[in-house]
Amino acid sequence: MDQTKRLILFIVLSTAFIFAWEALFPRTPPAPVRPPADSAAASSPARTPAPGLPASLPFTGPSQPGQPERFVHVRSPLYDYRFSTRGAALNAATLPRFSSYVQDGGSVQLVPRSARDVLARRLVVGRDTLDFRGVHFTPDAASLVLRESDGPRQLRFVSDPVGSVRAELTYTFRPNDYAVDVQGRFTGLPAGVQPQMVTELGTGLAPHDSPEHGSANELAVVGWNRERVEREAIRGIQAPDTLAGPLVWTGIKDRYFLIALINAGREQFSRVEMEPARDIKYTLNGDTLQSPRARARAVQPLGAGGTFRQQAYLGPQEHARLAAVGHELEEVNPYGYRWLRPVVRPIAAAVLWTLNGLHNTLGLHYGWVLILFGFLVRGVTWPLNARAMRAQMKNMAVQPVLQSRMKEIQEKHRGDPAKMNAEMMALYQELGVNPLSMMSGCLPLLIPMPVMITLFFVFQSAIEFRGTSFAWFPDLSLRDPLYLLPVFLVVSMFGLQWVSTKLSGMEQNEQTRMMMYMMPVMMGMFFFAMPSGLNLYYASTNVASFPQQILIANERRRATEKQKAEQKVAVKHDALKRIPANRKRK
Repeated sequence: MDQTKRLILFIVLSTAFIFAWEALFPRTPPAPVRPPADSAAASSPARTPAPGLPASLPFTGPSQPGQPERFVHVRSPLYDYRFSTRGAALNAATLPRFSSYVQDGGSVQLVPRSARDVLARRLVVGRDTLDFRGVHFTPDAASLVLRESDGPRQLRFVSDPVGSVRAELTYTFRPNDYAVDVQGRFTGLPAGVQPQMVTELGTGLAPHDSPEHGSANELAVVGWNRERVEREAIRGIQAPDTLAGPLVWTGIKDRYFLIALINAGREQFSRVEMEPARDIKYTLNGDTLQSPRARARAVQPLGAGGTFRQQAYLGPQEHARLAAVGHELEEVNPYGYRWLRPVVRPIAAAVLWTLNGLHNTLGLHYGWVLILFGFLVRGVTWPLNARAMRAQMKNMAVQPVLQSRMKEIQEKHRGDPAKMNAEMMALYQELGVNPLSMMSGCLPLLIPMPVMITLFFVFQSAIEFRGTSFAWFPDLSLRDPLYLLPVFLVVSMFGLQWVSTKLSGMEQNEQTRMMMYMMPVMMGMFFFAMPSGLNLYYASTNVASFPQQILIANERRRATEKQKAEQKVAVKHDALKRIPANRKRK
């Protein structure tokens, strides 16, 4: 049993240390040296080709006489996308459901001002490049407004010719979906050449989160190669680089939001070209902050007849929505370290499904959902905990006899291991103890650990809790501003330890006393740096644990008292047996 306790103590302390280290010392890649040139200048539409691409041909630039830039708004309850007639590019993407921490009273904006050419395109034909980024496109509507009951709506752009080549683009929108279908065709291409299309992904998402969210550290260029997510942190792109393909989808993400491009046709992205750009400086609460930047471009071959089909996702990383898009897009936000993902991934999906189900079905606020979920987890694991505790009590009842007899067998058969093992097995059988049950009886206590580990990773990036206020918490994805909940968690953990040891009447050794005082303190370091939503869940599980711990402690105390009473009776019985024998000798 001592070995079992040490194993559990080692696992719990190791897990607490890992969590505390991640919370207090988040991994931040070294800041690269940025080029002094502005990112917009570094990617001039006509003169600077993408890394590895041939020089551009002359083209009609963005300042064509008589063709002023105009904007087409596409609005629904979920989004407000703004497209420019210059390159038919996505000029802005506003998400009204999500508040920005950078702009007071404003909504989240995905497209930064330094990269207003997202989804603009170029063609590489042989050794020539046809640049459509600054070319005028004529839309077939001045704006689109989609109501919740509307079906899909289309917006069509036709470009002015670049040489003999003309582009036709069709965007299809749905009112309740952040996914946008993109179909295109280039006419007038020379025969016998396989053109390559280069699509702009931008320089990263615009700043919109609190520094405490850590979104700047999560900015990355990502891609899915059907096996795993390839990821390149934008902060670490210090020179022209390539994300190798083939890739089913690619995009740019931060902690909560995503601009992604999915290849809906047969042709996959052959690579993603990346190069550093100038950081964005912005002011928040009087502080000047920086957001790292790097330009990314997706490269793919055109299909037959100069056609292509894509799907753009421009919105939040809500697990259900990403999974509905398909192509494993939900893997853009993998939970946990790579070696933990096989265990964490299915648990994370079940946890998110349960939380969203409680929120949507019962109409509960996410704060109450977390409290209810904590009680549910404790209710589900209660039989396992009770079984483990009772197994411990059963083993404790035979421990004195078992240890005494084992010591005798070890001294008697010290030179004969085979005989020693045979005697040990006979002793286990005599006392009715399974040696495996001594360990397996405590294993149910470890079953909630994967759930706790999963919740740690889920709460780091679950957008459901971003901006959600509850009680005195302004945002469940941020720390408790008053630190009341972390203090309560430390006190409640100490109370649970006290109930488990003092109330049960157990004799405390040095190891137990150390665990009783040190564990709440170590976990307190972890709680003080965690999101208030995660602490709210842990607090509810602690409260739900008190009745369970009191029941088990009382049962353990009664078992201990019964064991002591039986030992006293046994001692008296042995004493009575010796009295007649002594008298006979006299």
